[in-house]
Amino acid sequence: MQQQYLDQASHNQKFHDCIEGQFANDFFDWKITVLFYVAIHWLKALGIKRGYNLGETHYEIECKVNPGRDNAQCKITRNAWREYKSLYTYSRTARYEGITDINTFQQLKEIDHRYCIEHIERFKRYIKGQGIEI
Repeated sequence: MQQQYLDQASHNQKFHDCIEGQFANDFFDWKITVLFYVAIHWLKALGIKRGYNLGETHYEIECKVNPGRDNAQCKITRNAWREYKSLYTYSRTARYEGITDINTFQQLKEIDHRYCIEHIERFKRYIKGQGIEI
């Protein structure tokens, strides 16, 4: 099961790289969303490695990994949580909020996408540091 999550993360990363390469100046909302789903599949792979199914909903996942929750079964570090939660927030904003005229929206999402690249790289270092081969 762990490998399935890693394969899905790799698939999503390839899709991100494809749309980044083909549409460097467009579709930032989708690029952001795809990066979040790369992170979520890495996180689920980590959960399996540790012996936990993190669940299917964002809430279930948060309950199991958030280091600020006393009853979290599969806590990650506060720094890793910050990176993951940032990707989640950027993804939600890209999908549901802040839509103005399309040009302004794309300009704003382009900036957010640059931040997401930084967040996913730091989260990737954490995941690799936990013994997950990406």
